[in-house]
Amino acid sequence: MELVSVIMPCYNDGQYIEEAIGSIKNQTYSNWELIIIDDGSDDEKTINIIDNINDERITILNTNHLRPAGARNYGISQAKGKFILPVDSDDKIEPVYIEKAIKIIESDSKIGVVYCEADLFGEKSGKWDLPKYSFEKMLLDNIVFVTALFYREDWEKVGGFNTQMLAGMEDYDFWLAILALDREIYQIPEILFHYRIKPVSRTTGFQSDYKQVQATYRKIYDNHKEFYQNYSELYAKVLRDALIEQIAIRTKYEKVFEKVQKLYRFPIIGRVLRKIFLS
Repeated sequence: MELVSVIMPCYNDGQYIEEAIGSIKNQTYSNWELIIIDDGSDDEKTINIIDNINDERITILNTNHLRPAGARNYGISQAKGKFILPVDSDDKIEPVYIEKAIKIIESDSKIGVVYCEADLFGEKSGKWDLPKYSFEKMLLDNIVFVTALFYREDWEKVGGFNTQMLAGMEDYDFWLAILALDREIYQIPEILFHYRIKPVSRTTGFQSDYKQVQATYRKIYDNHKEFYQNYSELYAKVLRDALIEQIAIRTKYEKVFEKVQKLYRFPIIGRVLRKIFLS
């Protein structure tokens, strides 16, 4: 039974981290270690919880605002396991996640990453509407969250998570580097990961600034230019399909709004629709 190193960066997540730790302790797979990286927390509750952890399977490391990518890298550098599983300090995993992921990754030497389906909790709830995994979709956008099992040696080969991805998306950058090693990614068709939605997060800030999104995706392309050139024909087809899809969606909604504008002529219906579309 190979050792799995669970890597948990934490910054002022005292109100959530005990749930995250509990989900690791409840794993049916028993051979794990948990490495918590306190990345400069200044919240008293967070500091007290971390200071009072007393479990020989849990190691506490301290860093000074390395951000998620840097904190993960530092934790993995200290890890003893053959396999790595990042779990953020505000998220949770199901008890069977590690057991099922290990079984799959050890069943096929081509597989380098194993993840699952997920749901949301916190400010939003319900299934996380991510597409089913495909290599073609990964060429265009990230559909694999960071809480996925992978080989420590692959992390070493690709130089770890890119700490220059200041706006985020370091997980996408990392997965592309793994794919460039000719590894495959496998998705378990079960909800085994629970992703917490907070009122404000790095992700929500990133998504609200389209220029930053554009710049980040350009950077990702430049970071993996050789990889994209190797799959240039497939990438071009995927981009063309995505463009056609977006045009179709835009056309559909333009027709909907044309109908809405006509209904605005009727005062009562117009007021109701204004409330719906402007709320």
